[in-house]
Amino acid sequence: VVLQSWVGAICPLTVWEMALRERGGGESYEGSFIQHWLQSILYYQAPEWVFVVLYTAFGVLVLASWFIVPPERRG
Repeated sequence: VVLQSWVGAICPLTVWEMALRERGGGESYEGSFIQHWLQSILYYQAPEWVFVVLYTAFGVLVLASWFIVPPERRG
């Protein structure tokens, strides 16, 4: 997700979902799945760069957690 947000790519599953919605006669949306639903839930419009920053921050936190609290090896 972090890499996709940096290069401006949309998740293939989102592209597939939007194509199926259009094919079924439903409404489609632009942008990423997360961006669409967060925007719908919070009624908040933000530029795409805000979501790139949020995805990046979350990815850094996940990566940092592996170093701060490393997983225990069993065996």
